[in-house]
Amino acid sequence: MAKAKLAKRVERADSRHHNEPAHKPAPLAPLFLAGAAVLLFFLSARFAAREPWSYDEFFHLGIAREMLSGLRLEAFPWTPFSLLAEKFADKEPLFHLLLMPLARLPLETAGLFGVFLSQLFVVSSFAFTARRLVGRRAPLYVLALTTLGSMFALRMDMCRPHLLLLGFSALAWGLLLGERTESAAERFVGKRAWIFAVVAALSGLAHAGGWIVIVYAAAWGLAGLLTAGHGDDRKILWRPIVFAAGGWLAGQLVHPNLPNNFRLLWLQNFVVPFQASPAGDAALASQLGVELTRPEFGLLAEQWTVLGLALYLAYDLIRHRRLRTRGTLALGLMALAFVAVGAFALRRFVELGAPLVLLALAALARERTRQGLPRALGSWGGVIAGLGLLVGAIWTGSTVRSHGFGTSQPIAMAKYLAEHGSPGSRVFTAQWGDSAPLFYFAPQLRSLVMLDPTFFYAKDPDLFREYVRLVRGEHPTPVDALINKFGARYVTIWNAPAYVAFGRQLDQDPRIEFLYTDPARSYLVLEIHPSSAPPR
Repeated sequence: MAKAKLAKRVERADSRHHNEPAHKPAPLAPLFLAGAAVLLFFLSARFAAREPWSYDEFFHLGIAREMLSGLRLEAFPWTPFSLLAEKFADKEPLFHLLLMPLARLPLETAGLFGVFLSQLFVVSSFAFTARRLVGRRAPLYVLALTTLGSMFALRMDMCRPHLLLLGFSALAWGLLLGERTESAAERFVGKRAWIFAVVAALSGLAHAGGWIVIVYAAAWGLAGLLTAGHGDDRKILWRPIVFAAGGWLAGQLVHPNLPNNFRLLWLQNFVVPFQASPAGDAALASQLGVELTRPEFGLLAEQWTVLGLALYLAYDLIRHRRLRTRGTLALGLMALAFVAVGAFALRRFVELGAPLVLLALAALARERTRQGLPRALGSWGGVIAGLGLLVGAIWTGSTVRSHGFGTSQPIAMAKYLAEHGSPGSRVFTAQWGDSAPLFYFAPQLRSLVMLDPTFFYAKDPDLFREYVRLVRGEHPTPVDALINKFGARYVTIWNAPAYVAFGRQLDQDPRIEFLYTDPARSYLVLEIHPSSAPPR
């Protein structure tokens, strides 16, 4: 009987805590200062090296420029060997709309401003959610973005749509977790539900993986089954899932490339990851980039700050049963899952999981305050947090600089062909990614494929395997294949070990004429003798 009475008292105390504000409204000035410091931290690296940090930047800025003359692109003739050549679909129309006002600026300036606007969205979204969770302590969590390791920092300095996905992820969790403490069912009604649907729609238009907002909603709606709570906290809540799915679908139905956008989403979200796995095609796997691969041990070790925070998050959830609420479990497990997948399979997920780990720790801090529990680090919390911020920021900044900056090697090559390339001619790029700088600087030419070689493979697997044989130097008659199967007039070869054998083969054929190499001898530009080119 005594135990039953005690349990009721604890239950009533929990109920009172769930109906009291966890934090007083936080002043905005410290939050703005923290956000400005974070932006300065990341922008300083990009400002020091303004050339594109990724081949994809050439593509995104080039697409934005083409949209100035015609908002809707229905075909992509620049890469005739890509599945998107005839039926083009834009994976990130919202991101390209953001870049359109910058598209006519010089490349370095446009890229820098594109990075700044994207970073501003990420930091603002993160600060919005952190303020709702921990009030006056939100600036500390915002500053902690500088400690998240080189992989996150490198992503923050690329003009790519992944940053919009990070921002919409933070916004989605801010709406799901809320700033008040009423029951979960009461919290997700009215304007908040419709705003969440709009966030889901915009997320889907900003990035091909924007449907992840639906997964967030499902995790939050189902997490009640695992909580230590009672009442609404133990229910399955379908409303956020319905609004997320409905919002995302509504966004796709107004996509300028409907219905081709759905085919592209299938390719990008299912075919590409499958081909990057051990079960994928071996020829294609040899040409895929590193973003969908497991990080090397050295690179993973550099992310010790993120891994340490993730381990502490897991420890806190396991140790303290009372802290396992719908919000802490949903966000915490999602963040841990992303970090684990990124560490052991697909490195890109580390970048998405890192800021979510910080938000999950903020959610746990809020729950401690609600329940009247002592802070996790006790009276030394401020000192430990300050030292952690200092060490983590120094480590992140130094490791990013150790990786080097910029993707300057193909620029001189692309500018040369922009000036000397014959309009409409095809360029065989030994490194398929060189199609992107050619698209930006020499749009009068045609090349192989952009963004992902899977789009080439999906259109013609046999021809793609022929391409792989060529660039490996394994084709018995390479020049004949270049002429008859690819219709190429020009060949670009990156001076890298992977293409040495191919270059030697071409050097021995009298039909190949050397045209250009940049001062650093990073690239060779060759021309197939006009007399051997197919008639046009």
